Amino acid sequence: MNHPRVLRLSAVKAIQHALLGALFVAGAAQAQMTYPMGSLLGNAAFGTFPQISINCTDYTLGPGVRVLSPQQRVIPTQQLSGMQSPVVFQTDATGNVFRIWLVTPQAAAQLQVPKAPGQCGLFFSN
Repeated sequence: MNHPRVLRLSAVKAIQHALLGALFVAGAAQAQMTYPMGSLLGNAAFGTFPQISINCTDYTLGPGVRVLSPQQRVIPTQQLSGMQSPVVFQTDATGNVFRIWLVTPQAAAQLQVPKAPGQCGLFFSN
């Protein structure tokens, strides 16, 4: 006959394992973030608002641009001047950048997002 305390401990262990599994899945999902179609990967250098250079190509930050940190927090545009970072970004129909995700160099190396065209170097490579 099973003792009630043994059953309770088994239930607690089962709940702990389920929670650990859920945390692992949530962490893996965050590490494998998917970006909307049309997103491009590049190295950004933020100038004075609204200027930005991505892969040595000049862009303008559009009205209402949203910049997200690697932790998915919104960064005010006033804090971007002089910052350099790998980014995933989207442009609108007029060519203005309207959404930017700052990514770590490690994440950028693993992403399967098309690279933005570049004009860096002698032969305008990506």
